[in-house]
Amino acid sequence: MTITPHTIREALALPPGGDPARRLPKDVLAEHGAAHAADRKLIDKAIERLDWWATLSPTTIGVAAAADDDRPVPAIQLLALTARAEPTQRLLTIIHRAIPVPIILLTALPGGAGTRVSFAPLRRAERIGDKMVVERLVVAPDCTDAAEPATAAFIASLAVPALPRLNLRLLYDGLVERAEALEIARLTGQPFRLVDDPAARREALARYREAEAAWLAARAAAKREKALAKQIALGAEVRQLRSQVDEILQQLED
Repeated sequence: MTITPHTIREALALPPGGDPARRLPKDVLAEHGAAHAADRKLIDKAIERLDWWATLSPTTIGVAAAADDDRPVPAIQLLALTARAEPTQRLLTIIHRAIPVPIILLTALPGGAGTRVSFAPLRRAERIGDKMVVERLVVAPDCTDAAEPATAAFIASLAVPALPRLNLRLLYDGLVERAEALEIARLTGQPFRLVDDPAARREALARYREAEAAWLAARAAAKREKALAKQIALGAEVRQLRSQVDEILQQLED
């Protein structure tokens, strides 16, 4: 069964009721999320529609707001994006940046190919106190097959009543942790699982991405190189970087 944004919404197990869903105009994204004309063109080209589905707040789910000076979370918004074209990381960042509170963005991929779930913790801008900026974009691997074990476990872990409930920031962090856990499960082939120290695993995941990018760049350079001596040197570098990638991957499996 193909996973849709509605599948994820049901998995969140939000309280019944609430305001009806409503469509958000693209002008909102262009005004608050687009940095230049290319962003506005991307919004027009890639977005079929964007809908607001729900607000997670102290009133709606009974979890206190987070009043942190740098990273306040008064509410979390649930939005559904219908993508007309492949939703790039740039497009997802624009959407997350346009809303002044953290959002859970459920993107229906073109052609009914599944759903992409993304998150973006926010912090106050250093020079503009009332402006929130994206601290980092976290995109879970695409959810396409509900029967795939790691995907099924990820979806089952999203129920809001089972997430950290001390405050909304910790609840949102719990969702981010689950997205990262799904990525690691896909990378390692291991079962989906949460860990006691998600920050350490996040750091290892960042090192893996950096090492993999360096390995891919070195491998591409080696394929382009014509001089034999440089090919040999680059080949040695490729092997060394591959060893680093495998070492970090082993750490992620533990």
